Amino acid sequence: MNPGALRVGHGGTLDHTATGVLVVGVGFGCKVLPKFLHGSKKYRVTAQLGVSTDTYNESGKIIRECSYDHISRDMLEAALTRFHGKILQTPPLYSALKLHGQRVADLTRAGVSVQMEPRSVTCHSIHCLDFSPPYFTLEVHCGGGFYIRSLIHDLGNVLGSCAHVRELHRFQQGPFTEQEMLDSDDWTVPNILIAITKAKATHGDFLKRPRRKYKLI
Repeated sequence: MNPGALRVGHGGTLDHTATGVLVVGVGFGCKVLPKFLHGSKKYRVTAQLGVSTDTYNESGKIIRECSYDHISRDMLEAALTRFHGKILQTPPLYSALKLHGQRVADLTRAGVSVQMEPRSVTCHSIHCLDFSPPYFTLEVHCGGGFYIRSLIHDLGNVLGSCAHVRELHRFQQGPFTEQEMLDSDDWTVPNILIAITKAKATHGDFLKRPRRKYKLI
């Protein structure tokens, strides 16, 4: 890396078809990015019942179709309680997670058989905003490592059907909301500097780098 180059990083990826907030660190701001990677996020997701895809979203290949006529809003809302709190969740095979230094999605596309293990994740809250079969919309507040695509896939199975994500929008990451978001079309040096100044003024305590702890021997 060029010692004079400006370091830029992000605090957690978005699915390539998703929209919304992505926190980007510039220079010393990269030091606080792990807070966002492992911190809380809020999403609105619209899903479709009766169809399952290999990627768990609209960009994938249809692999299963099921009946969904038996599902009511009350049934859906009752099923959501099973995904609240600390749960075990299996990440999708098409994900940015790495195995032996390679992205799981790349291995899957190459035909390599990958066994994903369930891991502990947290869902702080989950609500149904709309139920218009075969579509429904949820608002989800979750912790780091939580996959909305896996949530929808697992929810479809719990309901005795199947489901996949149609639209996914992240409207908050850590303390940052979409109202504070700088659109990619506006990524100019002056605008970025203004955004950094506002972020420091509004979220200064959150953006402080953790102090190193030393042990005396």
